Order: sequence, then C-alpha cells, then structure tokens
Amino acid sequence: MNSSLSMAVRRPWQASLPRAVRTALLVAPLLVLGAAAVSCGGDDEASDAVDTYSGYVVDPPLDVADVTLPRADGSGDVSMAAPEGGLRLVYFGYLSCPDVCPTTLSDVKRAMAELPPQNRNRVEVALVTVDPARDDSGRLNDYLGNFVEDGDAMRTDDPEELQNAASAFGANYQVTTNDDGEVEVAHTAELYAVDDSGTVVMAWPFGTSHESLARDLDSLLMTEGTPT
Repeated sequence: MNSSLSMAVRRPWQASLPRAVRTALLVAPLLVLGAAAVSCGGDDEASDAVDTYSGYVVDPPLDVADVTLPRADGSGDVSMAAPEGGLRLVYFGYLSCPDVCPTTLSDVKRAMAELPPQNRNRVEVALVTVDPARDDSGRLNDYLGNFVEDGDAMRTDDPEELQNAASAFGANYQVTTNDDGEVEVAHTAELYAVDDSGTVVMAWPFGTSHESLARDLDSLLMTEGTPT
C-alpha cells in the first residue's frame, strides 16, 4: 500500500460496520472541519444555521474547476463544476461494490426525491468509476440510471487522468488482485458537492441518511452553494 493510502483513518461511524465493509473504505488524509465548526465566531443565529449541516467542509477549500472526465457513453467530457446556480454531486465508486456504493446512490436517489422540484432540477449527479477495467460503458450507464435518471456516468482508461481527478477531490482508491485471483477495490466513500465555481463546498461520509442529505442540499441551494 502506498503512503497516501496508508494514511487512511477510521471514523467513529465505521466501527459499527462489518469488517468486509470497513476494509473497502478509505478516508482521504485531509484536514476536514465538521459543519458545526465552520464558523468560529459570529452571532448565535449564524451558529445555529451551521449546526443544521450533516456534511463537512474541507480546509483549505478544494478547487476542481479544471477537472473534466469523459462520459462513459462517449458523448463528450463533463466538467466537475456545476451548471450556473446549481450543485453537482460527485461519487467515486465501481459496479461490483457490494454495499457501500449502492447504499450511497440509493440515499442520493431518496434525497433527490425529497427536494422540491425547483431545487431537484438544480442538482446533477456524477458517478466516476475507479475500476474502468471491469466497468464497461454500457453497464455503467445502466447502473447509474437505476438510481438517477439523468446522471452522468464517467469512465476513463487513462490511469493518470483518473488519478488526477480523484486527487483533486482528495479521494483515494486502490485496485489489486489477491492471491486467489480475485479483484479487490478500496476507495474513499465520501459524496462530494461542487458548486458552479468548481469549489467542493461539502462532503458527506458513508452512512449519512437521505433525510440529512436532502436537508443539506436544500440549505446549500438556498445559500447558493456556500455554507454560511
């Protein structure tokens, strides 16, 4: 395991997960601030607003405006920056993931369904495969379509392009083959929200409920993507 992956640490919520699941999760070695700690002063009203967030922000902020990846269907590249006035949810996962990826995407689907239509239309979802050798384009599009009808499935065969994109988000992944010839994938399980300037404004760890995710998205959209 390389040095960046060996720095992964376990969060308290991981302690309750089965061992098989825990070993598939990586946490990026970044300084993160819980949403309740974003503001270190100010009035009580501002502090109360911050406390409503279930996600966290990264310090310093991550700029992914220059990151683009190809759509799996070959229809062109997608910028990680959201459309004007909206948010893009970005997740790094893979099709053979037994539980973490489908659980997260299911929570995204349920959260989107809870948003009022005017806000739902301002959120786009992107799934980036970290296992392109096994995730072919057709299956990747069909898989994401089970959760998000108009989502962007992204896939690249260029290892450097994929690594650069993941690193821009502070995400890690590792694809290895064990002694029995079985492919094993470990990946950061965070879900990221990017605003229209290309800034990662919030991230949610695996296990965040769809209700909490929906509340955060509503709040972010009301504040134009910037936690207050």
